[in-house]
Amino acid sequence: MRLPTLRPASISGRLALLYTLGALLAVGLFALLANWKLEANFTTAHRDFLQAKAAELQDDLSDGDGTPDALVKEILQETADARLRPYEARVLVAGQQAGETPGMATTLPARLFPAARGVQSLSLIPYQTGDSSWLLTSLPLQGPQGVSLQIGLDITRDNALLTDFHRALAVFFVLMVPLLLGAGRLAASHALAPVARIAKVAQSITPAQLSRRIPMHPPWPRELTGLVQVFNQMLDNLESSFERLSRFSADIAHELRTPLSNLNGSLEVCLTRPRGAAEYCAAITSALEDGQRLTGLIENLLFLARVENPSQALHHERCDASEVCAWVAAQYEAQSRPKGLRLRIEGAATLYADMLLFRQAVGNVLANAVRHAPPGSEIVLAISGGPASGVEIVVADQGPGIAPEHLPRLFDRFYQTDPARGHKAAQGSGLGLSIVRSIMELHGGRAKIESTLGQGTQVTLHFPSMEG
Repeated sequence: MRLPTLRPASISGRLALLYTLGALLAVGLFALLANWKLEANFTTAHRDFLQAKAAELQDDLSDGDGTPDALVKEILQETADARLRPYEARVLVAGQQAGETPGMATTLPARLFPAARGVQSLSLIPYQTGDSSWLLTSLPLQGPQGVSLQIGLDITRDNALLTDFHRALAVFFVLMVPLLLGAGRLAASHALAPVARIAKVAQSITPAQLSRRIPMHPPWPRELTGLVQVFNQMLDNLESSFERLSRFSADIAHELRTPLSNLNGSLEVCLTRPRGAAEYCAAITSALEDGQRLTGLIENLLFLARVENPSQALHHERCDASEVCAWVAAQYEAQSRPKGLRLRIEGAATLYADMLLFRQAVGNVLANAVRHAPPGSEIVLAISGGPASGVEIVVADQGPGIAPEHLPRLFDRFYQTDPARGHKAAQGSGLGLSIVRSIMELHGGRAKIESTLGQGTQVTLHFPSMEG
């Protein structure tokens, strides 16, 4: 049988319950303290009364020359005719009764009393008879005949007061529980009102209104200020990511549309009428170029998706930067030879990196340098640093340079500055530097571009220290 799922308690309900329990605990501790203090005061008052009464009766006995007659007479005067007797007493001489308060034998028989002790060490025994409450004690008196007293102190009124006090506390607690729960719920609702306002604003934020933010004024409670700031920061990140994704989607559509349009156009022209072998060969060659461009674009997009995945595992290994740069330069010899370019490698360093990604990053930067360097110029790959301080690889060309307004966006996907560098947009997809940045970020490093119009461009790849 499936048990019903319990609904989780609300925060306001929990706060109200904790508030109620805390208040009841505080009131309960106060009630216990008050009750203890009240009972302690009664006990002290009872003991003081009995000690004072014992001293008074001792004086009466002494005034009667040690005979118990005067003592009995005094006791009878104080208790026999009193309607409300504060105490009842019995006088014993050598263990035999010499006198007592009238009716005491019935109410408080002698066998109930403890053995006689000194005044400073009274033994008090509580006793309940009917509706009356008593404290029973026995004490010896100084005299020649071995006189002792049995005294029963009537504490009925004191006990009645304690009972009323306990009942009042019980009623108070019963009434306090719903009052405290209500007050706690009200206080919790008031305290959580800012959370409800935050939730209301958050509900109004949609993909079409990502620019909305939770206002910081009027100030939020200190406990929620950090939450609001983090939430707004999250919205900033979402808006930025959404905008990049929108631009990325538009750029992909644009980049894919151009070669597909060229491909369709070439094929449609071929199908309009019969053509010669040379024309068919030219059309197939053009279609093959467009297909290769589409393949390269798709491979770059897949590579970006792979390296930007947080779960992508890097295979760090010890790399000789000069050897890697020499290997990459050899791959671009065929492209640089027709332009008469010289590729020079300076310096040497060792770093820890993913070999394949390291080659990809250097290759993309060098490809741009070869594409834009003027014929007969030199491209320098300068290596510096080491594993302890980090390694920098600077690729510098002597090309026409890049205008300053383009520099901040060079690492954006599909962003091209071909008009500024005097080349056709068809020569690149605008993903090379974006891939470089992703690779460097995956290694915890950074990529930087510096350029001066008419003097050239240099790209710096900084790999961080892998020690410590």
